[in-house]
Amino acid sequence: MAFSTKKLCCLIAVLMTSLVVFSGCGNDAGILTATVIATSGKVEIRQTATAAYKNAVVNDVVSIGGIVKIGEESFADLDISGQGTVELKSDSMFELEPGKDYVVQNAGMAIYKIEKNKGGFKVKSPQGVTCVLGTRFMVRILDNMTVVGVEEGKVSFTGNNGETRIVEAKQKIIADDKEIRLSPTPFDVVSDSFNYLKIDGKWVPKE
Repeated sequence: MAFSTKKLCCLIAVLMTSLVVFSGCGNDAGILTATVIATSGKVEIRQTATAAYKNAVVNDVVSIGGIVKIGEESFADLDISGQGTVELKSDSMFELEPGKDYVVQNAGMAIYKIEKNKGGFKVKSPQGVTCVLGTRFMVRILDNMTVVGVEEGKVSFTGNNGETRIVEAKQKIIADDKEIRLSPTPFDVVSDSFNYLKIDGKWVPKE
């Protein structure tokens, strides 16, 4: 009985910590915009699903429904209104989906630097949602996988199967459609930016 009570107390403590850290983690749907603050190489933008892509330039504003697409060996930096900045790397795609309280990243790698705020910030990727209140972290979309690494602070990641993991500083997780795994290798934002190869048009981890 004493053992069970101890386990219950530990579980309650973990849940309370998670609630304190991540309660209110969500943007206000329909308010987010982003401004292009730097580009290099092929960077394209379109404001609606039916609009044509055009070359992005500094000070372009990405409104709700807008998409930013990064070409090979290219990058762009965006200022996300009231939230922080994001560095979009080669072959990535960033979207402000209408009516949603998160930004969408469906391809490539991005490094987010989010200021501490009460509203929180969320990134939707194919395998789940990353939720933060203020941190610097990476999201990388691979073939049927999402990799999330944290440089500062902590994030929560909720997979499509409903499982939630807390990811601390210097940790990274790998999520597919079945499970979320904690990587045994510590996360480093510099080295992890180059630990992947493009094979047959798909990004995969180096052996």
